[in-house]
Amino acid sequence: MIISCDKCHTRYKVKPELLNRPIVKLKCSHCQHIFIVETHKESAVELHKNDIVNQAQVIAICNQKGGVAKTSTCINLGAALAEKNKRVLLVDFDVLANLTLSLGYDKDVSFYQLVQTGQDNIASVIKHYSKNLWLLPSNHDMNLFPKYYMQKKGFELLLKNQLKKISKDYDYILIDTPPSMEFFTLNGLMAADLVIVPTQCEYFSMNGVTEVEKIIKTIEEKYHYQLPYHVLINLFDSSNTAAKVIFNQLNKQFNDKIYKTIIEIDNKIQEAQIMHKPVINYAGDDCKAVKQYRALAKEVVTTS
Repeated sequence: MIISCDKCHTRYKVKPELLNRPIVKLKCSHCQHIFIVETHKESAVELHKNDIVNQAQVIAICNQKGGVAKTSTCINLGAALAEKNKRVLLVDFDVLANLTLSLGYDKDVSFYQLVQTGQDNIASVIKHYSKNLWLLPSNHDMNLFPKYYMQKKGFELLLKNQLKKISKDYDYILIDTPPSMEFFTLNGLMAADLVIVPTQCEYFSMNGVTEVEKIIKTIEEKYHYQLPYHVLINLFDSSNTAAKVIFNQLNKQFNDKIYKTIIEIDNKIQEAQIMHKPVINYAGDDCKAVKQYRALAKEVVTTS
């Protein structure tokens, strides 16, 4: 079981047998902070340095509704984390390859070529975009995955098993998923430690959040582990009365699951994509979107 210190966020792999009572006190060997996990033990357990998990936090960006800026979230959150000196891998797991195109790459190689040719070195298809930021690209050949692999046992673990091989090389791995659930989004969710669900403040997008929540609960029940998620308010227009009404509904329905940071509509985001750049590398520090994505990165680091 993975436990994270709530002060310095060092991650530990804790043996389940240590968590067999209602409450457990944990002492972080990195910062000496003592914190409580409401789970299964009354006495304190000291976490050791050799228990530290040296692996990336894998985050799937997911919503069954299209047009909610999943790709923009992936690019700009990734760039903001990279700016904080975190090593970040962006995974384009959408057959449309919008993430790949947005960063200015041709659709020449993808995860499909890696799996189909039986290569064991996933690093061979990863592109280095900028300081602390890498890309695992996509192309149209990804369309063939469901045809050849959907009926194979363990197809939902293809991405997870490959990412394990390189997890120690990154601090964060962000997965951009398509709006359909099936092969690609299921693989993304199974590989994830955390799910971010971007949503506009409009009815159909809000319904997409509910559908993702149902799927996460199904995965938790079937595979017997917890998959936390947070909702990100995206493309928010504070002058839109309907948007404000739905914003209040989202807060009532999902409450503590919603990030405090709100990403508002900003043309600079679209301009940056045209220039094949994250908005942080395109616009100045005074840009509204730049400030908001930096705030989101800080919140992700603090809460993940």
